Amino acid sequence: MNKEIFSKAIGEIDTKYINEALKYTKSTQKIFFYKKTIGKTIIAAVFFICLLLGVNILYPFNKTSVLAYAYETNEKISSSGTVLSTGKLNADGSMTGTPLSFYIKGNDIKTIRYSVKNQWIDFIDWTQKREEFGVSKNFTVNYGSDQSDYYYLIVNWEPNELWEALSNKNTSIKDLPQELLEDTIVLEISYRNGKTESKAIKIKLQDNGDFVASFVNYTITEKDDFVNRPDSDPIDRSILYTQGSDAETENKTKESKSYKEALTAEELEAARTTALNYYKKATWGVKEIKVTENTNSQYSNENIESEYDVGDIIIFNVTVIRNNENEDRFISVARNYKNNWTVINEGF
Repeated sequence: MNKEIFSKAIGEIDTKYINEALKYTKSTQKIFFYKKTIGKTIIAAVFFICLLLGVNILYPFNKTSVLAYAYETNEKISSSGTVLSTGKLNADGSMTGTPLSFYIKGNDIKTIRYSVKNQWIDFIDWTQKREEFGVSKNFTVNYGSDQSDYYYLIVNWEPNELWEALSNKNTSIKDLPQELLEDTIVLEISYRNGKTESKAIKIKLQDNGDFVASFVNYTITEKDDFVNRPDSDPIDRSILYTQGSDAETENKTKESKSYKEALTAEELEAARTTALNYYKKATWGVKEIKVTENTNSQYSNENIESEYDVGDIIIFNVTVIRNNENEDRFISVARNYKNNWTVINEGF
């Protein structure tokens, strides 16, 4: 709405009505004001102006706000900052627990698009109703009308570059660049009633190894280039967990490629050590680790594993011990631009 329209609308209210209204006592205003001709005129004018401004006076309480909670501990991530008890960086560079896994609670969420600025994120649906995303930068999650599902829709923050930097024994927290000490996850939220809003989880690593997260309102600007990156493709559950025809067709294209045989014994051991160090930092025990089959469809995961040629990537199947229970996972290790091995993906 422009200033001219607003001024014209205000100008239509006779000032004597406003002055007269201000002279009423509070009790008179409360009981009789809305019945008077003057009161009706002012109320109508205010109502008209609110409509022009887009102010919702019939439903003043916005029910579209959401809350963020740390997974497992159910700690509310506040706007002022919450010290996460789920994970802590130790003085020796190892990690106790998980820095940040979170879920969103709200009313009638349709979709949330997640974009991370510096590090990586992944998505797990414990209800197994939705497609999941491996370690990615941007993806969109369909929430749906069943709000009881929301608790089980988990987004994990994966600071792989941070772990890689700290793998150097001569590197401490104070030596890290700013982009590794903090991160931002932007949430573009769409509701079933058509409303939208933007939120963000801001993460900071403190000098004592604590991770602090805050959940705040966020305005996306032109400087937020990371929000404009394209979404990663989901990992279809029909490929991950079943022997469907699509998986068989895709696997046939990989049969002629031998990822394990393309690496020397020394290279394979270096990649395996990188994978083990990842779990060591997460303080997960490794019960078993072995090279996956060449036909594993994970090698075709677009924008992540598929970007690497044979001889520059290897995927391991891993059985880890987490919270005193065995979990079957995978971990993808590839050469980085410095010709060193680094973890590019990890999950179920």
